[in-house]
This record gives sequence, C-alpha cells and structure tokens, in this order.
Amino acid sequence: MYKIASLIRLAAGFAAVIAMQMPLPASAALKPNLMFCGSSWRVGANLYAATGPFTEVTGCAPTATTQALLITRSGTIAGNGAAWLAYLNAGGNIITEWNVAAAVYNEIYGTAYTNGAGFGQCADNAMPQVKLNPTDPFWVANPIPVTPSGQGGCGYSLNTLVAGQPSVTALGADLSGAISFARRAQGAGLLYLLEADWQDPPPASFTSDSKTFMGALISSSGTATSVPIPTLSQWGMIILSGLMVLGALIVIRRQRG
Repeated sequence: MYKIASLIRLAAGFAAVIAMQMPLPASAALKPNLMFCGSSWRVGANLYAATGPFTEVTGCAPTATTQALLITRSGTIAGNGAAWLAYLNAGGNIITEWNVAAAVYNEIYGTAYTNGAGFGQCADNAMPQVKLNPTDPFWVANPIPVTPSGQGGCGYSLNTLVAGQPSVTALGADLSGAISFARRAQGAGLLYLLEADWQDPPPASFTSDSKTFMGALISSSGTATSVPIPTLSQWGMIILSGLMVLGALIVIRRQRG
C-alpha cells in the first residue's frame, strides 16, 4: 500500500513539473514606428485609436522598428515587392488604401490582378459595411460595429483576387457585395488588402469605429497572443503520468474489493 501511495505522489509531482515547464501565452511588444508609403491627410488620432503611440515616418522601406506600413494611392509600389515580402515574413503588417490593393498584391507575389468594379459612397470610412467570415479570429477579437448605410468608403472590388488566391481570406464587403477587405498571412506578418479612401481629408463622417478598426489592423500582430502547443514529448509525459496514477487507483480498488 505504501508503494502505491508513493507511486501516486511521484506521478502527480512529475505531471506538475512538466506543466510548469510548458510555455505560457506571450504578447509581442508594439514596435515604435508607423510608416506611411505615400501621402495621407489623415494621421494620428484622426486615423486610428486604441493603439500606439507611434512615431509616424514617411517612406516605403519598412525596418525592424516599423509596426505597420500603410500604403496609400500616392505611394511607390514598383520595385518594392521583395523588401515588402521580407518585411511580412519578419512579422510586419501592411495595410493598403483606395485603388492600390491589387497592385500591392501583384508587386509582392508576382500576380497580375487588375482592379475590380468600383463601389461605395466615398465617405472615407475604413470599417466595412458587412463582415465576411464573422467567426474569423480577427472579428472575434475585434467586435467592431459595421459602417452604416450611406457612410461607407469606396474602392475597387477584390472579388476576383480573393477567388483566385486560396491564401487570401475575405473579411469585409460593402452593401453591394463587393469585397473591400481581405487578409493574407505571410510568414510572421499580415497583409491587409483594404480598399477604402481612409487617407482623405478628415470630414466628420470618419467614425470612431473606423478609427478603432484601423488601430486593430495596425497593432494586430503586436497585440496578438500566441499559445505555444506543447511538444509531443511533453504531452506523452503527461499522459504517462496520468496512466500511472490510474493504474495505481485500479490496484487500490481491487485490493479493497
């Protein structure tokens, strides 16, 4: 009986030690800089909320200190594909604006998509009017209300690009069904294809929800938590410990019976 009790204590202690050594969720720190590739009338608190503060810089060559690269309609796209791909692989975020989502995608991946049909009210709001794939982790983590009718941004449909690229996930659309927002995970980073005129001069129509949405895009990789999956050996040890305890309990029951 003493040996069985010792076995139970040993197995329980073994499992506890393994559990303590298993990695816990970790959050990555936000990088200090926000880079605009092309001009933007809207910056700082007029563009994003619930993230930062950032040092805003201009340029099209992001570095290890760049939290996100925002590419507007006047940004230089040609010749930057390789650098942007490397930036994404290293954990960066890229966010596009009106009229450039397909061009940016083509530059990075060597495709040849053209702009789809134009859509929207051109009221500048970045937050879509319809959520697509509403159970996607992005929407679960960011339950932001959709933009009301008549206040949507405008751009060019991403439907053809999304249909032709299995790695691209559609996340938002306007009321006509035109896909306006999609994402591709690349390496440790995220490419957000956003067709919305968010850089235009600040009118009252740019809602707080659009600011929260832009903040979520900018900080998504920096604030996301990752829960490392225990290795097979860790799970194996835990299962083995559990079996040892179970076996000891069975022996005890039989002896008492």
